[in-house]
Amino acid sequence: MNKRFFLALILTAIVIVATPLLFPSVKRTSTQPGLVDSTHQATSSTKPDTTTQAVAAVPASVEKTNSSDTQLKNTVAAAETTTVRTAHADYGFTSRGGAAISVVLDSYPSLRPDTRGQKAQLVERNSRFAQYKLAMGSDTIALDTISLRTATVSNDKSPSVTFNGDVAGHAFRLAYAFAPNAGDEYLMYVSAQLSGAPPGSALLIQLPRTLHSNEADTLDDVNHLAVSYRPSRGDVKSVAFSKLDSTEVRVEAGPLNWIATRDKYFLAVFRATKTPFSQIRLQGEPRKGKLAPNVKASIALPLAADGTAAFEIYAGPQNFERLQRLGGDLDQVNPYAGWLHGVVQPFATIVMKALLWMKRTTQLNYGWVLVLFGVIIRLVLWPLNQGAMRTSMKMQRLQPELQALQKKYTDDPKKQQEAIMKVYKEHGMSPLSPLMGCLPMLLPMPVLFALYYVFQNTIEFRGVPFLWLPDISLRDPYYVTPLLMGVSMFVMSWIGMRNSPPNPQAKMMSYMMPVMLTVLFLNFASGLNLYYAVQNIAALPQQWLLARERGKPSAAPGMATAQRQRT
Repeated sequence: MNKRFFLALILTAIVIVATPLLFPSVKRTSTQPGLVDSTHQATSSTKPDTTTQAVAAVPASVEKTNSSDTQLKNTVAAAETTTVRTAHADYGFTSRGGAAISVVLDSYPSLRPDTRGQKAQLVERNSRFAQYKLAMGSDTIALDTISLRTATVSNDKSPSVTFNGDVAGHAFRLAYAFAPNAGDEYLMYVSAQLSGAPPGSALLIQLPRTLHSNEADTLDDVNHLAVSYRPSRGDVKSVAFSKLDSTEVRVEAGPLNWIATRDKYFLAVFRATKTPFSQIRLQGEPRKGKLAPNVKASIALPLAADGTAAFEIYAGPQNFERLQRLGGDLDQVNPYAGWLHGVVQPFATIVMKALLWMKRTTQLNYGWVLVLFGVIIRLVLWPLNQGAMRTSMKMQRLQPELQALQKKYTDDPKKQQEAIMKVYKEHGMSPLSPLMGCLPMLLPMPVLFALYYVFQNTIEFRGVPFLWLPDISLRDPYYVTPLLMGVSMFVMSWIGMRNSPPNPQAKMMSYMMPVMLTVLFLNFASGLNLYYAVQNIAALPQQWLLARERGKPSAAPGMATAQRQRT
């Protein structure tokens, strides 16, 4: 084990520590549809006529109930709430402007202590998922002040909800249709039409102020809240809630293909299908202590000449493969690693595809998949590491000879360089050999960095138990995995120093680095610690074999120098 190896470990620790500080960034079953009650205290004694329509034996159903919205002002009639059930989620809508008011995900249970085991919900109760305004010339009309008529269609293929009404003398229609394909769960197709719309009119969409936390660590979930958006040209951009000020409005001009509000594992994406969004306006809201749980975010969608507009809403999990199928770079809704994004993101994509393929192929628990993945990485890199370590041993044996030449030709740099090059050539090496010998040792590092970010937002790992670990996406409650990682690192360093020339610095680092990284990794995802520990353990046989090779007798390092001096 030489100094370059420990230098690589130091650089690794620096990158792992600095990057997060600088850039803080179940088998599913289809349940039989039923009806969801939605009641609110009435604010008016005048109630509109309502009907209830439901289908009891198909994967989707629609229900309408009378209610009034206590959070809307200037109401003249009780609001009508419509609930749509699909195979994987329930959606709630209000006749006040046709706004979506709730999204409940059947396939993902809440891990939050006070609601553990219940269905995950994306927005707080009595809140709003999406609200709308119409900008017509100099007038902007909030649709939540207007009561619209509701029409529903319920069937097992593509349920839909349509809202109709009058907006400032113009007939207005807002329709939601739900994806009929099983691969497009959590997707809504939204269309709007305003008859006789003045030129330059636009539909303004207010995004959710926040997403409801469904996680055991709600603080960590809040810290992941961000708005991401995809310009028509350029890369995906992301703005954390904590970076927005309540006294300033941030405007990003379009064209924009999609905008998303996300937390650690879930997101709400608004994606243009015909005309891109023209802009997004972002503003922070007053903080709660050091936390920034809410923002004001709105997007503008220009109406076509015929007064129409269309977009999609994806409200669901940050599932890697599902987002990839949807396209449009939605799988990059959470740009990893800040300024290291260009390096880490490709590795993160490769790692995710490999882990998902291994999961499908082996049908093993994700914990065993990580164990297998760590062993495979070490086996794949075995030849490269073998060559790197042997190059390192050669350099150690050449050091006395190189130092002697440097001392002999101190006053003649040109002859010194020629003599050193001759030594390299005789031993089949070059001045780049020390550098090339280090590179294979650094190859596992991008995979480790990628896994660090993958564990932050990969819902596939969410709530997965393994052996004593209740959730591999969270820290080890007993600190077994970080301690195992630190011990395995120390053993690997100790074996690597056997039969090496005495080196006090290397010996000191062999004690310090395992301790430093163990402390650093204490609160990291237990799955990440598991992978790193397995990778260290898998490297021990190679280290032991090379240590034995290093201990074999070899020609004295100074013999070539002595022979050269005689000639």
